[in-house]
Amino acid sequence: MSKLSGFAINEEARFRNNLAIRLTDCRITARDAIRSYRLHGDVVRVFYEVGIVILEPLRIASYLFGHLDGMNDTGTLCEVVPVLPTEDRAFVTAIGQLVDQLCTLWDTREEWESYNALVDVGAIGFRLFEAFGVHARPQPDGQAYINVPLQQHYACRVYAG
Repeated sequence: MSKLSGFAINEEARFRNNLAIRLTDCRITARDAIRSYRLHGDVVRVFYEVGIVILEPLRIASYLFGHLDGMNDTGTLCEVVPVLPTEDRAFVTAIGQLVDQLCTLWDTREEWESYNALVDVGAIGFRLFEAFGVHARPQPDGQAYINVPLQQHYACRVYAG
């Protein structure tokens, strides 16, 4: 990525705080949206409600890591996992993949023949949807088939310590 973030040098703390806020209770909020879906049955609504909860942390993480990369004088991006304010494996994986993909996009920015290079970024979001229990599959007519299967492993587990 670029080393061009001299215009926002004091923003790291704000990005970190925003990411922590966005990751707070994501599983619970998504689970509640899926429970609500079981009553209303509106797949577009559940896709939106879960999406807003899980995609917003990806957006904020892209700002944070873009900023960290831009401020880094060594030319290498820091390790992603220690910086994340969550132990949720789905987010750790998705944000790690996002950072890798954004670095690749930046490094190949002069070589893009189309915006199809961005498709892999979107795929990260769809995999995160699936990890949270909402499955979306493209259809030949350009629409999407959205399925929210009943599965126990999507339940949020809270451990008292």
